[in-house]
Amino acid sequence: MAQCVEHYVTDKEYTTYFSKLNNLRRAVIKDIPFRHDMHILDLAAGYGFFTMEISQYDSTLTITGIDISREGVVEAQKNIKKLKLSNHIGILEMDATNMDFPDEHFDLVVNFLGLEDIYMTKGRAGVQKVFYEVYRLLKPQSYFCFVIMPADKAETEAQKLEVALFSYICNATWLNAGEYKTMLENARFTLVGEKNYYTHKKLTPAQAKKEIQFACEHVPQIYVVTTVSFDEAWARFGREIEKYGLGHYSKVILMIARKDHE
Repeated sequence: MAQCVEHYVTDKEYTTYFSKLNNLRRAVIKDIPFRHDMHILDLAAGYGFFTMEISQYDSTLTITGIDISREGVVEAQKNIKKLKLSNHIGILEMDATNMDFPDEHFDLVVNFLGLEDIYMTKGRAGVQKVFYEVYRLLKPQSYFCFVIMPADKAETEAQKLEVALFSYICNATWLNAGEYKTMLENARFTLVGEKNYYTHKKLTPAQAKKEIQFACEHVPQIYVVTTVSFDEAWARFGREIEKYGLGHYSKVILMIARKDHE
């Protein structure tokens, strides 16, 4: 299918590619039901790229971002200060499975590709607990909007490799789409929207090696989890990456769920 055609990221693009993702974040944001003056929670905010994109999209929004990684929080705070967005954004070190906010505190909760990291640190039960926590924190008739890469929705070999690779390296695992839907139902959410997005890009084998090396060397420091070695990962996936390239958030899905109950 034409929508699944992927081109390699150029070496020039690669140096800043993750921060830009071929405008993927902005494309997703346009479909999130924002209203002016909302107080928004961004879960597993990482380095703050999605948080900052939201703030730049609508300057009336107040955003609280949280992440379990102290390193991620520090980097996000630096990035936010650099763009002079500190008046609109606050970043806190916090566990998304046990958040220190009162009930019905937020108008909207978002997550951009952070559920695999929550799985990595807290497992499947941890992801489900996050959904319960989000329900508790949302005001009635408000939305939980999260972006995922379900294992069963990958359309190209490069996309399938990405999902399998990082699950193997450090248990950063994407579930099937139906499993996320079941978790939403368990937490009493109503799924009201679902949409696919494509960057039409993938990594070259040389770029993929850099991503794997980074994960193997830095993930244990950032998240205090164990990884396999680069050699183990490349021995298992290298031949296929050489053939197909490696997906890099090449296809993602936005799910929009609503809290209908008091």
